Amino acid sequence: MSRDQVYGAGIFVTALVITIAYVVAFFAPWLNVPNADQWREWAIALPVFLLVLAALVIAMWIGWTMLSTPPPLPLEAEKLEETPPPAEPVKEEKPKPRRARRRRTRRTR
Repeated sequence: MSRDQVYGAGIFVTALVITIAYVVAFFAPWLNVPNADQWREWAIALPVFLLVLAALVIAMWIGWTMLSTPPPLPLEAEKLEETPPPAEPVKEEKPKPRRARRRRTRRTR
């Protein structure tokens, strides 16, 4: 197995275990799990907490990026007011006819 496949297998197994634990904790009252009410509370509260935390971290990252990025250079008003002249049509030049070359002949002495 390549390194990427090992990482993929690790991520898959970790996600599978967390998924099973979450489903068991969420449905704990109906599965006769001891302290089922606490498990259900955590199964609801923890993902909500993590989603809110993730949204706030993303908002902080966007704010930091906007804070630390220098402003763009302003456009000059003169460049905006000037309009380029209309383009002139391109004239096609006809190819010049070729002159026939004279063959060189060998001079004999």
